Amino acid sequence: MAKRARPCGKLMWMLAVASSSVMAASPDGSPQQALVEIALASKPATVEKHLPESLLDALQRLDPADRALAEEKLLVGRLLGAQEGELVIPDDGSALLVALEKGTEQTKLEIRVEREINSGSDAILELGVRHSGDDTQTVLVWMRLEGTEWRVKQVDLPRFFERVALDDPGFAERFRNVQHRETDAQITAVMYEILRALQQFARAYPDLGFPGDLSVLSSGPEDEEANEEHAGLLRDDIAVNEFAQDGYTFRYELLRGGPQGDFAIIARPGERGKVGARSYLLDASGTMRSTEDDRDPTSQDEPVQ
Repeated sequence: MAKRARPCGKLMWMLAVASSSVMAASPDGSPQQALVEIALASKPATVEKHLPESLLDALQRLDPADRALAEEKLLVGRLLGAQEGELVIPDDGSALLVALEKGTEQTKLEIRVEREINSGSDAILELGVRHSGDDTQTVLVWMRLEGTEWRVKQVDLPRFFERVALDDPGFAERFRNVQHRETDAQITAVMYEILRALQQFARAYPDLGFPGDLSVLSSGPEDEEANEEHAGLLRDDIAVNEFAQDGYTFRYELLRGGPQGDFAIIARPGERGKVGARSYLLDASGTMRSTEDDRDPTSQDEPVQ
């Protein structure tokens, strides 16, 4: 009967950390044992003692909500189950770790430690990670002994030319304002969706240009062909001049009619700071602008990069 290991994260580098570490014979205090603790951790503190001190300092400077989200993501053992299946260590030694598809015995993922180089204070683990039917991907995990703990410093994914440097000052920044950034992306996506529909309408009906009411972009009866009153270019729930979604209020205004017309799509948070602080403006030029002031954005505000 194979021993069961708790699931770990989807991100390849964290999966690599987890998989390379799960060895029953790993001695205490070794790089592999440190990775075992990361993979099977149930508390953020267990993971954090194997992260660079500089990263821990940066995480401490995050606000409580961002830090809580960062700690959740550090518990990589809770994330893999829904994507790759339960991790097991095969008794036959065919691999260090495999992920079995739920409800079956089919292997979805296989990980091998191809090589370990350990100088006593620095270590590199070369991993081979293979999904069923795919080529093996090489993952390099770099570690350093700081005090009495082995800490993960860097993970390289040569195939994707990607390097994750955990001791880089910018690494912790990916956890800052994550929820607000995700909300901002959703808000701007809706605005661009309306923009595309408006541009299509203006091309289809050049004599009219941009409409004064977004309802003409919605769909008409099923047996009715698209026309200037029901163009069928935009979802009905957002084909209105004002609506609320994801904590934001959206407003459409026709600024100038005709073939050379202009308009403004404005999105403002209903409760500033709760869902976001930025307000957005998108006009016929396609330039997205924003402000963090409690007002409508204008054409004088900085474009969103």
